[in-house]
Amino acid sequence: MSALSEQYAVALFEVASDAGVLNDVLEEYDALNQGLDDASMQFFMHPGVEKTKKRDLIDSLNVSETMQHFLYVLIDNNRFEYVPDIYEDYKALINNRFKRMHVIVYSKRPLDAKRKENLKQQYEAKYNRQVTLENRLDEKIVGGLRFEFEGKVIDDTINHTLSQMKRQLTK
Repeated sequence: MSALSEQYAVALFEVASDAGVLNDVLEEYDALNQGLDDASMQFFMHPGVEKTKKRDLIDSLNVSETMQHFLYVLIDNNRFEYVPDIYEDYKALINNRFKRMHVIVYSKRPLDAKRKENLKQQYEAKYNRQVTLENRLDEKIVGGLRFEFEGKVIDDTINHTLSQMKRQLTK
């Protein structure tokens, strides 16, 4: 993320907070972010397309006034390419406000429900946050788990351990 995307995210967060629509804007932003494909981004970022046409397209979307005006600002300031980064920064601000944390757990095989719940409880206790846990499969993992959250990586896989041992032995 960039300082610019963070500034826009903070501005959106403050406006949405004042209006009492933090989560509503997050849901709208999530839908928008998922719906934007390369062609849509090229349309919004193309300097040859008039800003009024871009605004007209925003008007056709079913979004709140807060989100609509925010998108107008991005169009007017030629900052639409930052939409995905601003979304991530906004989501981080929301998660911080409501003490939520999303943890991605990579494993070779799917984790069973009991194991997921145990990991979720451990992270909630350690970080004092409400945790959502997502299990992603990675066939390259020989064994163990790798955790990613809030820009951190905790690699407790056999692959990582073997890699560390190899580095130490080749010194």
